[in-house]
Amino acid sequence: MAYNAAQIDFGQAGGAYLDDTGAFVAPTGKVIASINVVTANTSFTTLTPANDAGSNTYHIGTTVTASATGNGANAEAIASGDNFPAGQWIYGRFSACTLADGAVFLYFAQE
Repeated sequence: MAYNAAQIDFGQAGGAYLDDTGAFVAPTGKVIASINVVTANTSFTTLTPANDAGSNTYHIGTTVTASATGNGANAEAIASGDNFPAGQWIYGRFSACTLADGAVFLYFAQE
C-alpha cells in the first residue's frame, strides 16, 4: 500500500477505538500518532511517549525528560488527573496508553 507522506500521521496506517481502562499497546511496527478525544473529561493513566534519544526527539506523555536535551528544561508530564474535552486532538508518537476514564480514537503511523 502506498502512503501519502503528508498524511501518514492521520490514520493511513490504521487506528483503534478505546473506551476502557485496559492497557493498549500499539500494533507491531506502529506507533500512536494522533488521538481524538471522544467523550468529555477523558484522562490517561499512562500515555507512553515513543522517544528517539538517538535523534534527540522526545514526545509528550505521562513521563517526560525535563532537560535541555529532552522535552525542555521546564517540561511537565501529563498528570492522571488532567482531563481533556471531547473533540480535543493530541499529536505525538506514543507506544502505549491506558485511559483512566473516557473514550478515544487512536490513529497509527509507521514506527
